[in-house]
Amino acid sequence: MAKPYKEGAGWAYRLRVGGQDIYRCGFKTEALARRDQEKVRLELTEGPAQTGLGPHRTSVGVAFSDYARQRLPYLKGAEQDARRINSYIRALGLPVVSLTPTELTHNGKRVYWQVVFVEEAQRTIPNSLTKHRAKQSGKSSASEKARKRLATMMMSDVTPHHIQQLINALRDEGKKSATIHLERSELRRLFKHASSVWQWKRAGGNPAGAELDMPAIDPGRDRVLTNDEWQRISEELVRYGNPYVAPLACLMLETTMRSGEQLVSLRWRDIDWIQRVIELPDAKSGTRKVPLGPGAIHVLSQMRAYAPSQPRPEDMVFPITYEAAKKAWAVARKRASVEDIKLHDLRHTSTTRFSVEFKGNVPVLMVITGHKTVQMLMRYVNHKATDVATMMHGEELDVEHAAAGYKASISAAWDKSLVALSSATQAASPSPAAEGTGAAAEPAAAVHDEQASSNVIKVDFAKRAA
Repeated sequence: MAKPYKEGAGWAYRLRVGGQDIYRCGFKTEALARRDQEKVRLELTEGPAQTGLGPHRTSVGVAFSDYARQRLPYLKGAEQDARRINSYIRALGLPVVSLTPTELTHNGKRVYWQVVFVEEAQRTIPNSLTKHRAKQSGKSSASEKARKRLATMMMSDVTPHHIQQLINALRDEGKKSATIHLERSELRRLFKHASSVWQWKRAGGNPAGAELDMPAIDPGRDRVLTNDEWQRISEELVRYGNPYVAPLACLMLETTMRSGEQLVSLRWRDIDWIQRVIELPDAKSGTRKVPLGPGAIHVLSQMRAYAPSQPRPEDMVFPITYEAAKKAWAVARKRASVEDIKLHDLRHTSTTRFSVEFKGNVPVLMVITGHKTVQMLMRYVNHKATDVATMMHGEELDVEHAAAGYKASISAAWDKSLVALSSATQAASPSPAAEGTGAAAEPAAAVHDEQASSNVIKVDFAKRAA
């Protein structure tokens, strides 16, 4: 093995192992160069067989390309990962990741995406946006420089110091702490994959998993919908043209389920009416069972009873898109004059409500919400100090301003609409006398129009969903 040699003001060495030529420089002393040389030799000769060219001949950007090809097909939320990964691949001028949804299985694992690499088309910026884009680019120039440096570095050369430089640049540019933590997590997953799957061992461990100076994590949203606000919004949801948004929101409040779980995963076959649970095979955190309380059972029973035809097991319970649900919620919230409330805040609301009803029983709440850690659960329990003071004095909470569903019906407005639908349907049916005389029955649409000005809201499940 060649000895380290003097190079400029420092020391360097060259090493050839298994056909790989390794060159390292910049060591302050000969001893440091010799120690690193021996460490690299042991990594390449005495460890398990490595995949690919190894960490000494693979840049971070190229490693991200291979990681994306192998890992992203199995990640349900891979779209966000792809955007972050592309920022490193793009820095090398390589084809970027493009995802296409699919419903396949491979070795018993669900495949969510087909991953392909495409040449990124040159974007044409209108003259009216040139100054704006230049200003935005200038704000991120430091982080882009640090990211490009990382992308071009060999995997073996990356140290926590290099990761910290990127984190500092992002923080100086005013990026949110959640954005910075996600960037660090993407790098940490890459190096973990390289170690566990590709067998690229590093004596210094995962550079993105080391102790780094990270910004404090944002406390997150703590907005909770009150019973009064829900009553106003629910009435507007029922009035909205899409018949599925009201029961969707009702079920979210009765189960703490995420909107994506209902819209993407939930099918009629997943509902176990005997055990009173929903078996989600494809939830965000994996397979889980969602317990159904009386309110949730009522919502699902009403949907099944008022469906235009008998639902098939494979049918989606809510055949609408997430974009349609978000739009309906935004319109209803605005019409109801309720400020700063998002669809996902219903999960905060129902978790807070159940924490009161079950007296803070953490194991029970984790079964209801599906959270794997107490830390994540507590981000969704958002009690107000005034409510806590009320409970400390042994007094009852003000139901009107308590979390939606606390001692109040979630589906009251929707139930009224179903009663109106049933009445309209019966009125439209021909009576025996009419059948005998040949008189035409008034169509349901006419009944609906005639009652449109009443204070009773109608819903029609036969109407096409958005």
